[in-house]
Amino acid sequence: MGEELLVQGVKLESVQFVSYGVIDMARQVADGRILKVHRIGPGDFFGEVSLLTGAAASSTLTAITSGLLPGLRSEDLKPILESRPELVELVCQAVAKKQHLFAHFDKAAIQQVVIEQHDLLSRIKNFFRHR
Repeated sequence: MGEELLVQGVKLESVQFVSYGVIDMARQVADGRILKVHRIGPGDFFGEVSLLTGAAASSTLTAITSGLLPGLRSEDLKPILESRPELVELVCQAVAKKQHLFAHFDKAAIQQVVIEQHDLLSRIKNFFRHR
């Protein structure tokens, strides 16, 4: 396995649906580190942001198992979206949600969390006190 399906910064020409299989999603953040975002699997999809907005892919996807990824190109989607306008709103919500996730992920990745030893000790004691 380990085959890259989509590379951050590259435009995908279709939306891919995960019929079966498991895929790791990773993202390169501002300081150059590549961090795992999450895993996707059956019922998930990717490539919609690139396909619908023309923007480059915002993450790198790597297959960790074999799978089946049927896809639709923009010319395939056009008649579907024209005949079902309510789908445009649903797709827009999915794209906005993913962009929001990446914005928060990037922000969290660059913020350094400093925990002083006395604060850590206090947290541990407090945790076990409430068990």
